[in-house]
Amino acid sequence: FARLFYSLFETLQKSLSPETIKWLVSISAAFVASLFACIFSQPGDVILTETYKGDGEDKSFSSVVGTIYGRNGLSTFFTGTGARILHVGMIISSQLVLYDLIKQLLGLPATGSH
Repeated sequence: FARLFYSLFETLQKSLSPETIKWLVSISAAFVASLFACIFSQPGDVILTETYKGDGEDKSFSSVVGTIYGRNGLSTFFTGTGARILHVGMIISSQLVLYDLIKQLLGLPATGSH
C-alpha cells in the first residue's frame, strides 16, 4: 500500500503544480474526515431516531438498543450509512474545504504547520 501511495504521490508531484497538490490534499483530507465522521456517528443517529419515534411510550436506552439489535443484528445500526455519507459527508467536506480556503485567504498557516 505504501509503495502504491508513494508512486502515486511522485507522479502527481511531477505533473501538478504545488498549489494544485495543496488543494488535492485539502479535499482528500476533508473527504476522509467526513467519511469517518459519518460512519462513526451513524449508530448514534439510529438510536436517536428510534428513541424519538412518535409512538408516545417512554423508552430506556437499553430497550431502544435491544429493539434495534433485534431487527437484524449489528448491521441495523448502520442502516442508511450510504445515504448519510452522500448527504452529510458532502456538507462536512465542503465546510472543511471552505475553512481551508478562508485560512489561506487570510494568510494563516495550515493547522499543524508550526
